[in-house]
Amino acid sequence: MSKKTYGIISVLLFIMSIVILAVIDKTSNIKLSLAIQIILVVYLIKITYGCLLYIKEQYKKQKYSYSIIMNLGLVLFLIINILRQINLLIVDWNEISIEAIYKNTLESFSYFAYFILPFIIILAVYSVITNIFLIKKEKLRAQNLLGILFGIGILIGIFASQVLYEGVKNSNFIDSQLILKKFIDIGINSILCYFYCLTLATLYCNIMAAKHKPYYDKDFIIILGTRMKDDGSLTPILKARVDKAIEFAKEQKEQSGKDIIFIPSGGQGKDEIMSEAEAMKTYLLKNGIKEENIIIENQSKNTLQNMKFSKNIINEINENGKIAFATTNYHVFRSGVIANNQGIDCEGMGSNTNWYFYTNALIREFIANIVSQRKKHFVIITSINIVLFILVLIGYNFNLL
Repeated sequence: MSKKTYGIISVLLFIMSIVILAVIDKTSNIKLSLAIQIILVVYLIKITYGCLLYIKEQYKKQKYSYSIIMNLGLVLFLIINILRQINLLIVDWNEISIEAIYKNTLESFSYFAYFILPFIIILAVYSVITNIFLIKKEKLRAQNLLGILFGIGILIGIFASQVLYEGVKNSNFIDSQLILKKFIDIGINSILCYFYCLTLATLYCNIMAAKHKPYYDKDFIIILGTRMKDDGSLTPILKARVDKAIEFAKEQKEQSGKDIIFIPSGGQGKDEIMSEAEAMKTYLLKNGIKEENIIIENQSKNTLQNMKFSKNIINEINENGKIAFATTNYHVFRSGVIANNQGIDCEGMGSNTNWYFYTNALIREFIANIVSQRKKHFVIITSINIVLFILVLIGYNFNLL
């Protein structure tokens, strides 16, 4: 039996057990409310612990994975939910009822949404402020407006969702349809919660990936290219990536005595006078790197090709060679995901960028992550709302709404 099948069966058995206990509590003189609440808290702790173990196991196998972000978001929600359930257990342990447990569980999404709302608002305002500085320092381009659009979009979304929530709550049109009304109430907050968790989990994973220091046992280091200046010299972002690779190579030499082969990776754009790889090679040579330790990859047009084409070069030299890659801090995690999806085992390192640029770039990476995994996100959101709808139906049939 697979872990996924075991997990589904476990959840179904748990739900059936709770329902049976609740029916006994409601239809007999045997009061099991306190027992149900204790079982619920223990089970939530068990799920949270399982998610943490999965994250730890997944990280050992694959440091860069969207499943880590998703599970980390789930852990974040579960912890808040556990604290809420424990609070009910401590405060009202002598008067706990099935109605109180049901209401407390069903409103967990709303509770979490309100709990985390201040952090999301701060993030939205901060993204707008940093974007204003970015526009002052850089040119006014569409991609430089991303932070402002993202921040304003979040604030509008929060306001619109609350208006919709209150509208549904006070609506006379669907007043008679109690099931639909309650489902819409909690459905709005469930979707908000999912993206709140995803946002914070993505932010955490990207920060940790950028701060990660690879082991000093690498045979190759891929330097991911990006746009350069019109004269063929490196932009500050591209220069920082190459400097990071040089810094790591020197540290590895000092720590382990092992040399490393540089693979600057990047093709030539339509408006560029040479390939990004050639420009990086020139910079490496000027900074004392021997030519025999540099192999350029000058055909790639994006990160996926950077990784794939560079790995092809590495395989011709040493298929078992240990690989690191250097890019900008906000780009490490997604680059690692792309590499892992190509079956490339590697560790990334991130070069610093200006504080006002980081937020805008991180938002771009977050959107790219969402878009690339849109089917999975749709399935998860749909599954959450199906479970909620079932809970609403149960509450309606047992007069708990």
